Amino acid sequence: MDIKKLEVLLKVIETKSLTAAGNQLGFTQSGVSHLIKTIEDEFGFPVLIRGKGGVRLTENGRALLPAIREILNANDHMDQIVANIRGMSFGRLRIGTFASASVLWLPKIIEEFSHDYPGIQIEIIVGGNDSLISQLDESCIDFAIMSNPPQGYEWIHLASDRMLVLLPPGHRLVDKDRVTLDEIDDDPFILSNEGFDYDVSQIIKGSGITPRLSFSTMENRGIIAMIQHGLGVTVMPEMVLDSLESNVITKELAPCEYRHMGIIVKSVHTASLAAKTFISYAKRIISELGTYPPIDEELNA
Repeated sequence: MDIKKLEVLLKVIETKSLTAAGNQLGFTQSGVSHLIKTIEDEFGFPVLIRGKGGVRLTENGRALLPAIREILNANDHMDQIVANIRGMSFGRLRIGTFASASVLWLPKIIEEFSHDYPGIQIEIIVGGNDSLISQLDESCIDFAIMSNPPQGYEWIHLASDRMLVLLPPGHRLVDKDRVTLDEIDDDPFILSNEGFDYDVSQIIKGSGITPRLSFSTMENRGIIAMIQHGLGVTVMPEMVLDSLESNVITKELAPCEYRHMGIIVKSVHTASLAAKTFISYAKRIISELGTYPPIDEELNA
């Protein structure tokens, strides 16, 4: 089986669309359809079901999926070994990240890294904590930029991000410098979906209060828009606000709370040279940006 065919098949599975997979990989929709047909002909059975809602796996396709991922991961590992021997002249990095880091951090890091290592292809996957951990466990990504990681992973701290209270214009607490959670306990509280904004959920749970939840969404822009229209309040990391335009009122949270951001990886020791190098670039560049508290830890690669 041609590795390229399996890459196309996996991309179709991930995007649930022949057209989207083709756009990402540089194939036409008909080209992707032809490749899938040749795969199914080689296997001797269908692996995909095409319907109005998109593309989904057959039972046989689901049974094959772990093996397909294992083959592609092994191929990536071999490519990285070759790249290490040849001095990182080519290879691939799959980086998981939360949204604000993809706006404020990654463009600068990728710019410098890609200038020095143009042969390394970089794929960015944006998601919440639960999604990123799941993808790391399944080896769909090499490492993830996230906050407050669970146990069982190696953690490289990058920065600490102050949590702020967001109020609508004209709110009764607008003249205060700092706001406690108790003071907004009776306000409608807008919260990101559990697992997508783990940090805020943990702060609320630790405070002992039970906020009056009014809306739940995964989109930070949606939360800010609701607050601008007086529909509630929330707590949000400062870095998220820096990545978005907003007209909401921000106040320091009392007592101060932070989300601690960094990189999780299964093992720094077994990570590819490209991954180790990118992590070193990330540490240096984020420290140089100076927006958030710098770090002192060194990467033991």
